Amino acid sequence: MFGVNRLAVFAAVCMGIATLPRIAQSSEGGKKSASSAGIQLSALWDGRKSVDFHSVQFPRMVRAKDAPFLIDAEYVLGITENGESRAYPTRFVSWHHIINDRIGRSEQDSSFVTITYCIVCNSGILFETPMINNRPLSFDFYGLYNGVMTLYDTSTKSVWLQVTGSAVKGPLAGRTMKMAPLLDTTWGEWKRLHPDTLVMAPDKHVTEGYEPRGSIMVRGYDSFPASYFKPTITHRDSRLPMFEPVLAVSLPEGGAEAGAAPISVMHRAYPLKTFGGKTSAVNDVLGNEPIAVLFQAGSETASAVSRMINGQTLNLEVRKNRLGKADFYDRETGTRWNIEGRAVEGPLSGRSLERIDSHLSQWYGWVSYFPDTSIFGSDREASQPSVAAPAHIVAK
Repeated sequence: MFGVNRLAVFAAVCMGIATLPRIAQSSEGGKKSASSAGIQLSALWDGRKSVDFHSVQFPRMVRAKDAPFLIDAEYVLGITENGESRAYPTRFVSWHHIINDRIGRSEQDSSFVTITYCIVCNSGILFETPMINNRPLSFDFYGLYNGVMTLYDTSTKSVWLQVTGSAVKGPLAGRTMKMAPLLDTTWGEWKRLHPDTLVMAPDKHVTEGYEPRGSIMVRGYDSFPASYFKPTITHRDSRLPMFEPVLAVSLPEGGAEAGAAPISVMHRAYPLKTFGGKTSAVNDVLGNEPIAVLFQAGSETASAVSRMINGQTLNLEVRKNRLGKADFYDRETGTRWNIEGRAVEGPLSGRSLERIDSHLSQWYGWVSYFPDTSIFGSDREASQPSVAAPAHIVAK
């Protein structure tokens, strides 16, 4: 668990990351957005002189078999881009908050990515790194807004919000980064999903920041660890306790055409307590889009996917597989799916359901940015209620 020194330092800030791909935005400096409107700059805390958190550039990666510094129960942030899978242990990322990296099997077929993580809010989010003059921006830790980590780019000194991916201060204010799919799961589960994965090795320059091997990092706090968190909160919502863990989901209303900005975005929170600690599938409709929220017990992994494929709407449920373990199946074809929405057995084997933008978060770190968010299973909605949402199905 946390050492005394580490806990004292973590009482400093939070940064966050998690995930996904429905809103198309320009990578050339990000897309102009109205999302910086309404920002209370007085609540933007600059923590660079108070804490000594710094990002990492292109960390050393090793194969899974060469990673004795990890145990299967540790949590990682897993991404797959350009045919390559990589895992970033939260035991390391929680110290750096930001990883600037490049992923792909070759230099010609690779892309720059920015991995972010806030341990207080438990939000892991992946961004496609914006390019300025054909060069990728590099990010470092800045401070807090709404109790969640913020970052700045070292080229223009613009300040960006982790939850929205938007620049709110500096020359690039009004720009928004594009999110991409990320999975917050255990090292053991990620290796099972991606046996050929690479994994971030510890930075040899960090001597005291990382917790020792075998430490299972907390996934979100149950209170703020320092006094400077509360003054950064701009909105509170009592529909859920502040530190209630949720899967936060965003979706352009009615879907989004490639390259087009959505007219509006629907937001919904799925409290993890909804799943009762059991592997579960929630069939829901957000806006006009049939979606499914998947939860895997044990690893406590959650994701959101579209239920549409080839013009057909699927209904997902949990059944026991041939080994007697809970797995995800659709009722229509009997295809078995994994937590990432990839068909691994059955008539649709090899196909994938589209990932929906989502990430884990404490309630405060989501609703303070999106006050209009609805809550699955609640009649106390702040926006449109769920339409035709069957009850979730759990495996016994």
